[in-house]
Amino acid sequence: MLKFREAAKCVSGSIAVSTCPKSLIARRYMLQQKLGSGSFGTVFLVSDKKAKQGEELKVLKEICIGELNPNETVQATLEAQLLSKLNHPAIVKFHANFVEQDKFCIITEYCEGRDLDCKIQEYKEAGKTFPESQIIEWFIQLLLGVDYMHERKILHRDLKSKNIFLKNNKLKIGDFGVSRLLMGSCDLATTLTGTPHYMSPEALKHQGYDTKSDIWSLACILYEMCCMNHAFTGSNFLSIVLKIVEGDTPSLPERYPRQLNAIMESMLNKSPSLRPSAIEILKLPYIDEQLQDLMCRYSEMALEDKNLNSQEEATYIINAVQKKIHLQTLRALSEVQKMTPRERMRVRKVQAADEEARKLKRLVEEKYEENNKRMRELRSRNFQRQTVDVLHKKIEHLMGMEEKERQPERRSCPLEEDGERRPGRVEECDDPASDNLPESQPIPSLDLCTLGSNVEDTIADLGDHATNS
Repeated sequence: MLKFREAAKCVSGSIAVSTCPKSLIARRYMLQQKLGSGSFGTVFLVSDKKAKQGEELKVLKEICIGELNPNETVQATLEAQLLSKLNHPAIVKFHANFVEQDKFCIITEYCEGRDLDCKIQEYKEAGKTFPESQIIEWFIQLLLGVDYMHERKILHRDLKSKNIFLKNNKLKIGDFGVSRLLMGSCDLATTLTGTPHYMSPEALKHQGYDTKSDIWSLACILYEMCCMNHAFTGSNFLSIVLKIVEGDTPSLPERYPRQLNAIMESMLNKSPSLRPSAIEILKLPYIDEQLQDLMCRYSEMALEDKNLNSQEEATYIINAVQKKIHLQTLRALSEVQKMTPRERMRVRKVQAADEEARKLKRLVEEKYEENNKRMRELRSRNFQRQTVDVLHKKIEHLMGMEEKERQPERRSCPLEEDGERRPGRVEECDDPASDNLPESQPIPSLDLCTLGSNVEDTIADLGDHATNS
């Protein structure tokens, strides 16, 4: 589309009129200032004599049609008329189109905030980044606009940051591919000499362009808003194309949510069929939650903001979202109404079966957790019992060993004291063989009380350990 550079100074609402005499175009539009020019034509700021108060400023885009045949001009006129019927807060409004001499003219909404590319460069030069909440808000606005177009079978064909405009800090999609129709056979040459940063792999391989190509371009814009740089960069045209077609999918920095990064990576899938549509992205839990928060903020803005234009924009976006939800509900109802009674009954049975399966699944999970808890308790008790039994056996074994070692000390002779035998009196035998026996080593005596207390402490510690495990 139109590739022009904005004037160095942003044109404000109270713009100074150029010193040259004012030109009247189509008996309605007064030229105010030239905003820029490019390979496709020139862009002017004009004042609409028939517009409502506060809506006088508009943008006039002149596209040179040269020696195009009438069929191509008619096709461009029809597409421009189709675009003029688009009515969405996230899309630049097309007001009118006409042919003046050898120029195809399009009158569009004026956005005082310039384009998104200028905003990104401004922040990049200042060393700043957009807040995460601002990026999410803008991304949702673009998703709503793209979904609105795709529902009406309209492709943008040239989504990039230079074709996204700001008005009251809200993004609007503009510069649709009308001029590409006007360029006719020059379209391919113009595309290949331009920048391929936002082009999808299938478009670069000339495999056709569909709604999923717009989704790819939208992901590149999301990456650029987050990183202040293009998703695919290179030193020349060919290196950029190779990265897009064969390179790895870029990721967002870690400071951004994982969900947002996953959404962007799915939008940059090399296979168009695996990319989500705009409505599928809007239905994702993460985006849906952000959308609800956005609606709440817009509701507060509509009540508190003293700027009438901001109030209207906020109310417009809220109504668009609510209408979107209402249309989805109506579609679901219409699909049910188209069914035969037998099909409806089958659907109800399937839904009932799914609900019963969910209940059974929850019941099984609860029983499983309960059984696991019981098993842990039983293991803990068995472990305590086995530990106590082992320790008791160990104590009995130690006590038996102590008794056996004490018995040799108590061996006695049948002689009584003072040479007389006394019944019940045991003395050591004066056996010469005993002299050959080695002396018994002193055995330290075991304190059973201390041992018992240590055993009890050990049992208690093992019981606590089993319970914790």
